[in-house]
Amino acid sequence: MVRLSSWGVLILVVAPAFGQQAAPKKVNELLAGKLIYVAPMPGNLDEWISDFLRRWGKYKVTGNPEGADLVLKAVEPEKQTEWENRQGVPQPKGTGSRLPFPFPKRGKKEDAPVVSIDVLDWVTNQRIWRAEVINRKQKKDEAAPPAGPETTIFAEGMTADAIAMRVTRNLQAYVAELEKTDH
Repeated sequence: MVRLSSWGVLILVVAPAFGQQAAPKKVNELLAGKLIYVAPMPGNLDEWISDFLRRWGKYKVTGNPEGADLVLKAVEPEKQTEWENRQGVPQPKGTGSRLPFPFPKRGKKEDAPVVSIDVLDWVTNQRIWRAEVINRKQKKDEAAPPAGPETTIFAEGMTADAIAMRVTRNLQAYVAELEKTDH
């Protein structure tokens, strides 16, 4: 007959627990990141956003994407090229940035974003946060866009600095929301 001491039973019961590790909690990169690269944007929007990010102080802004934790960049929606004839030669219509600041009052256009501002995880290139800038005013009966991972900025008549301030404030509000739920 085999007798096990109480220590033998304890070792048998506790030993499997040492081999198992709890899965690490996935931390949102917006909370873990320290260094952010702001890519060049039309209308000097990048300079304004960089300035507001520095004032906020959550991230250190860098001019080099290598080694940054986060990348903030503007993504312009693809637009079909319009052509015009100049002295009998077809050439693309318009020159320079498609983002005039301030945005002019719109006619009867759709609510397609003029530009999207994305924050990406530099390592995985996955989008973490997006703000779609739309050239119209918010309607009176329309709810304010949430500060979530996807938000909207109504920018009709706004200058580049006002848009950059709104982008930064929305990002700040979302990060604050993440910090509340993380603790």
